[in-house]
Amino acid sequence: MLIFNPETKRQSAQWKHTDSPPLKKFWVTASAEKMMVAMFWGSKGVILTHCIPKSTTVTGETYEDVLTNEVSSSIA
Repeated sequence: MLIFNPETKRQSAQWKHTDSPPLKKFWVTASAEKMMVAMFWGSKGVILTHCIPKSTTVTGETYEDVLTNEVSSSIA
């Protein structure tokens, strides 16, 4: 398992001459956003992979919409 542990300012401190150019610092950024996916499969494998839109609450109604609109069209 690889864990990224950035240096603190004190750990990355270096001695340099007054005429030397400033050191370049890189910012640690967050990785890609999370995505919720609904997968439907049958006895022969995956039928449909449906990406849930961002900030959508998955309720019985949204699940039913995906079943009736997406899954039924991919089976037929």
